[in-house]
Amino acid sequence: MTSAHDIHRGAGLGRPKARLLDTNSTRDGAYVRSAPTVVELFPTSAGGYDHQGPLHSSPDETFDQSGKIAWRGGNATGFQIRSMVGEVDVTANSIELHFIWTSGYIEKEVQSNGKVIPNENRPAFAFVLPPGTRVGFRLKEALEYQQLSLELQPDFVLGAAGLGTSVSFDIAETRDYRDPLSWQLARVIYGECIGQAPQGILYTETAATLLAIHLVRNLSTVTCLKEIRRGGLPPSLLRRACDYMISRLGEDISLHQVAASVQLSTAHFSTAFKQSSGVAPHAWLRRQRIERAKTLFHDPSLDLTQIAMTLGYANQSSFGVAFRRETGLTPTEWQVWEAV
Repeated sequence: MTSAHDIHRGAGLGRPKARLLDTNSTRDGAYVRSAPTVVELFPTSAGGYDHQGPLHSSPDETFDQSGKIAWRGGNATGFQIRSMVGEVDVTANSIELHFIWTSGYIEKEVQSNGKVIPNENRPAFAFVLPPGTRVGFRLKEALEYQQLSLELQPDFVLGAAGLGTSVSFDIAETRDYRDPLSWQLARVIYGECIGQAPQGILYTETAATLLAIHLVRNLSTVTCLKEIRRGGLPPSLLRRACDYMISRLGEDISLHQVAASVQLSTAHFSTAFKQSSGVAPHAWLRRQRIERAKTLFHDPSLDLTQIAMTLGYANQSSFGVAFRRETGLTPTEWQVWEAV
């Protein structure tokens, strides 16, 4: 099996290997990784694919950037690619979703079950591969496109849908997935991947949970989803969940961790928390962090980078994005306004 690190530009032509850029940071049991910039249509870095054969690259092929976010039961990788040609055979080892949109041009064909299926150039298309699906992709030309690839373990999908892990279900292979809400969620997750999770794992995992729910509704053999109880969280559980998040303001906690602190599934917890508090868990946590930041501004020994790190943000830029989303001002603008 060919790995990403074995891929050569123009195999057999004596060209240099593709340069790999790979940085990792661990965050509270989950990780955010800048995925390798490789000459592949679909990334092997997450371990979810069995690839047979390399993609062949021409000298003018370029990659803008890529980024990966992983959480318990799934991961997402976003790519910005200027140009690419090649071919690859894929065997999915988990439930795979791929969303592709372009401002340029894509010409490719798909080989599945002995059939060759041409794909006309379209500004956006998505496909879903159940575990064990084997598909060949022949990319004739691709210019200026973005791709989000998600790998979701069956247990994560079942948990998101509020179903027990013992439930047996199948996902239908789909080469033209058009669910509008899934596309909206995909764009949100893509932005987090490329931006290196500026709003944290909790935000991305919540979006992935909602996407998994719609995947079960639209493409699975499950005839009905378990009804999520109405009425929100009991006060004791709401207080416990809030205390858990407050005690970890400096950590990039996941939705699974917060839900587990009150012994609920991610789907039940996320819905019930919003019913009780009026906002989603990630929005509630962001609000607490920003309120804490306002008090830290009064400490002359702390600069904005130190405050960002203290509150669990990867860098000052991510902190600035969250602060502006919550207050409508940048941290510097807020400090100036407060000093007037």
